[in-house]
Amino acid sequence: MSKEFVHLHLHTEYSLLDGAARISGEGKKSPLAEALKAKGMTACAITDHGNMYGVYSFIEAMKKAGIKPIIGSEFYTVRDIKNCDPTEKRHHLILIAKNKTGYDNLMKLSSISFKDGFYYRPRIDMNVLRQYSKGIICLSACVQGEVPRLIIEDNYEGAKRSALEFKEIFGDDYYIELQDHGIAEEKKALPELVRLAREIGVKVVATNDVHYIEKNDADMQDVLMCISMKKQLTDSDRIRLEPEEFYLKSYDEMHDKFSWIEEALDNTVEIANKIEFVPATAAPAGHYEIPEFATPAKYDYLPKENNQREAAYLRDLAEEGITKRYKVVTDEVRERLEYELGVIIKMGFAGYYLIVWDFVNYSKTHGIPVGPGRGSGVGSIVAYAIGITNVDPLKYDLFFERFLNPERVSMPDFDIDFCTVNRERTIQYVQEKYGKDHVAQIITYGTLSARAVIKDVARVYSIPYADADKWAKAINDVVHISLSQALGRGPYKDDEEKAKMLSPDFIKYYEEDVTAKTIIDMSLRLENMPRQTGMHAAGVLICPRPVWDFVPLQRSGEYITTQFDKKQVEAMGLLKMDFLGLNTLTDIEAALDFVEETTGERPDLGKLSFDDSNVYKLISDGETKAVFQLEQEGMKKFMMQLQPNCLEEIIAGVALYRPGPMQFIPNYIDCKFHPEHIHYLHPMLENSLKVTYGCIVYQEQVMNIAREVAGYSFGKADELRRAMGKKDAAKMAANKDIFINGKKDEEGNVIIEGAVARGMPKEIASELFEQITKFAAYAFNKSHATAYSVITYQTAWLKRYYPLCFLAAVLNNRITNADEVKNYVNYLNTINIKVLQPDINKSKTKFSIEGENLRFGLMAIKNVGEAAVDAIIAERNANGDFTDLEDLLNRVSGVNINKRMIESMIKGGVFDCFGKTRATLMASYEQIMDTIARDKKNSEGGQMSLFDALIDDDFVKFKYPDIPEYTEINKLMLEKEVLGMYVTGHPLNSYRQELSKFGFNTSMLVVEADETGDDDDDQGYQKAAYDKSFDGKRIKLGGIINSVERKFTKRGDSMGVGVVEDLYGQIQYVLYSRSFEQYRDMLKENAIVVMEGTLVVRDDEMPKINVFAVHPLEKQEVVEVKPATTYEGKTLRLTVHGAKNEIMSLVKEARNIISSNKGRSRVFFVFDWGTAETPEKAEIGDALLADLKTVLGRANVEVTE
Repeated sequence: MSKEFVHLHLHTEYSLLDGAARISGEGKKSPLAEALKAKGMTACAITDHGNMYGVYSFIEAMKKAGIKPIIGSEFYTVRDIKNCDPTEKRHHLILIAKNKTGYDNLMKLSSISFKDGFYYRPRIDMNVLRQYSKGIICLSACVQGEVPRLIIEDNYEGAKRSALEFKEIFGDDYYIELQDHGIAEEKKALPELVRLAREIGVKVVATNDVHYIEKNDADMQDVLMCISMKKQLTDSDRIRLEPEEFYLKSYDEMHDKFSWIEEALDNTVEIANKIEFVPATAAPAGHYEIPEFATPAKYDYLPKENNQREAAYLRDLAEEGITKRYKVVTDEVRERLEYELGVIIKMGFAGYYLIVWDFVNYSKTHGIPVGPGRGSGVGSIVAYAIGITNVDPLKYDLFFERFLNPERVSMPDFDIDFCTVNRERTIQYVQEKYGKDHVAQIITYGTLSARAVIKDVARVYSIPYADADKWAKAINDVVHISLSQALGRGPYKDDEEKAKMLSPDFIKYYEEDVTAKTIIDMSLRLENMPRQTGMHAAGVLICPRPVWDFVPLQRSGEYITTQFDKKQVEAMGLLKMDFLGLNTLTDIEAALDFVEETTGERPDLGKLSFDDSNVYKLISDGETKAVFQLEQEGMKKFMMQLQPNCLEEIIAGVALYRPGPMQFIPNYIDCKFHPEHIHYLHPMLENSLKVTYGCIVYQEQVMNIAREVAGYSFGKADELRRAMGKKDAAKMAANKDIFINGKKDEEGNVIIEGAVARGMPKEIASELFEQITKFAAYAFNKSHATAYSVITYQTAWLKRYYPLCFLAAVLNNRITNADEVKNYVNYLNTINIKVLQPDINKSKTKFSIEGENLRFGLMAIKNVGEAAVDAIIAERNANGDFTDLEDLLNRVSGVNINKRMIESMIKGGVFDCFGKTRATLMASYEQIMDTIARDKKNSEGGQMSLFDALIDDDFVKFKYPDIPEYTEINKLMLEKEVLGMYVTGHPLNSYRQELSKFGFNTSMLVVEADETGDDDDDQGYQKAAYDKSFDGKRIKLGGIINSVERKFTKRGDSMGVGVVEDLYGQIQYVLYSRSFEQYRDMLKENAIVVMEGTLVVRDDEMPKINVFAVHPLEKQEVVEVKPATTYEGKTLRLTVHGAKNEIMSLVKEARNIISSNKGRSRVFFVFDWGTAETPEKAEIGDALLADLKTVLGRANVEVTE
């Protein structure tokens, strides 16, 4: 019978892209734990390379399987971690935690290896090891360990000295490790290692360097290493783990290798028996590690026990705040406040509230914009009173229990939105207040996801990218889909999810293409393995003691993060806060800055009443470009149909416009306009559903129905809501009976009355339960929707009353994203706000307001840096406008301005104000810069001659050549190259009328990605960057072809791919073989065409058009015949550009024409610097307009309301 053996050297998937002994697999069972059980093993160690990433998951899996988890890591050691010489030898060392002290030290060693010792790998040295060696068992490691490596290098004495040093540190807990995978170096080292152990009096221990579970997993691990090293299986120079012996061996298999020294096998059990401590992965119920909040001195008279000081301070803040929030503190307000304070204090979360209040208050008082709230915390009146949130929970019927439930023992979770630009300042404040070693950001893992792993594996097998891409794209576009789910193997929550995930084309490839099957089968084995670490976008851990007392730390670039992820640190009872960045808050703050700059006043958006009919008209008219949450084309149409007139309707719209509840939108709209269509299954539902016209929209409504219909408490109603959201079948079945019939305790006392006892017929109660069960999975958190709708209203208000300020802010917040800048600039053109070209004497660093227009910012130009621009503007402000390019370059010669930057500025029209053609400046700038640089060098070297000093400046002034301007199309193309768009014109401008008839343009696809979800229960969502409702739609698009590329299909057929651009943006196009052959002559760069095809819009790729027809875009001259009465009551706007004398001449001629057509219509001249009304009034008619257009140009004559 086999004896016991314990694996003490094992690499899980957290030895990133190296280990493949998987803790986690498909389904709930752990492959590693199951394999250990099958081999009769009762204990096992985790020793991943250089980290403790997998420790938490490992402990959970082993405990569940009844196996003793042993916690360790294979460290990288050097002689001095301060030495960053790449030639210094780096060795391996196995360290295992024996007890609580050892585990604490293991976390510290791992943290130090990243924080202080990271150089290509996390490293420790002997000094660090000595300091934190207590409670640790040490193994000499594989052939990469220092001791075996010295023996292999024939330095036995050096090996002995090293081993004695380790023995000095660890005593009886130091073991010489023996491995035999059939490798020549191991064969050489084994007898000498045993000899050494005997000589110095330490024990030997046998290990297998486990990298995968079964012997036939060797090919999988080989592919994994190729992915890591970006190699192919056919590469001769790649690293391999050979022979195929690095698997989870049984006792018998290990005995076959070490029968000659059985004590080495027995010692694995001895080590396992030494392990006295297994870390807890979950805090005891109600135990949380929350830092003590330092209250003001006046609370020192209270004892610290039971958080009495914090409780008193929170109560005082709430009492003070509630009188400011409410003009009259009604009984309802007072009762809600007292109830919440009672729950918060009793559950021990007064300090938690104070911590959040403190950094929110700091942010608000230090110019860091904070959102009005986010998630279920918006339902707390205490949070509203003390300023954590800015939404009245009573006004919008928001539930505190959705956030903090006395019947659900869990820590509350405030997620706070900050301006993206300043969020880091708040995090720095928290670090300074609690100590940098008490605060850390949280790790995330990038994984080999379904589509990604297909492409990675295919590359390793040398499969053409086109094939891999084709297979990957055949997987249905569903978030978090797995390969098994795509293949029809499951698991699925329900039939609806199965229908979404089942991917017929993918299955067809798998079943009919042998190569595809090979790749997919390997991908199935590797899917979801972690491939790299990252940093959570928002998560911050705040601890009462140094973080490494609780979790190990690691480095993510310049940041220090935990080695345990978000869910793991939360389960451990640690305080995790989400400091989220929201772009829109930056937009709002910048817009208010513009308003203050231009008007002298700064509106207080916190005092808006949410009842402005003009704001709702803007939303109802679909003018929601740049309005938070309403920018998407589908949402815009929804709002135009809904015609909202109050914030409640915006809240409902935000909650409904998501996959799932979207199907109820038509009914919601219908019931709004036809109240007689509202149908309640029972009158008891009216109170809960009247605000949403009889539709269930919110999770809070589900809770309220449970309370009012069936008698649930708030807490039990929240538990029901959670069970419904997670589709927990067992809990749902139990709750259905309780909902209908009620529940009694063991003594017969009624706990929950039930719907029948409250007067609802059983059949209706059953039907109601089924209805709310169906919708609860989609119902949204009203607290979150309300807070975000406040931001929606604020942005709509700013756009309605300060459009220039708001849109300038939006542009500046996206100034480094050329596509977004172009998108908004083109939108501005459609609403008669001109974006003036960049001008060296008028432009600022970013977009600026100039009269009724916006001026292009210099920083938005490609290759132009912010520091250089700031220096140019400082010089201009100090010493006046620049007179020409030479003057500019002389005056800023000490600034780091290079030729590439000047070239980009010329192409962008920045120097057009100097009166020289761009072609002239392009031919001159290098000579000017070279001359200035040479003169400066001569001057600094004292080489100025008397003749040089006497020469008149005008005599040596640069003489520009007289070069004709580029052709219009070439000028625009160069302009677009550096500005990302056409500004002074557009090749398609004269086609606007024709383009408008197609009913589609690229701006309709663009949706800015803003997080609009709530982390609770993973019920949140993130809006896609592109509107997927367009996927599969047949469209016509007019545009100019930017690029054309011929490619070939697998069968060798030609196909055409490229990019086409309309007035609003770019989109990819594809013409497959038949269409390509038919229309290839039309596919020329800069050709202006109409493309007909089908849109493809998916989450993981740029939108494209599958084109089946291409035609020239023809101009159609349309003569408009309008009756004279059409212009009654209208205003005439005449735009005039040019030099001052030219402007005066044009104005004079235009006024003469107006004087000959006197009437009652007001006339305005629009100049670059502002707008002026003429004393003359005109009778607007076709003849007058024709004459004015002849003088001023067709585009500069406009009739407006």
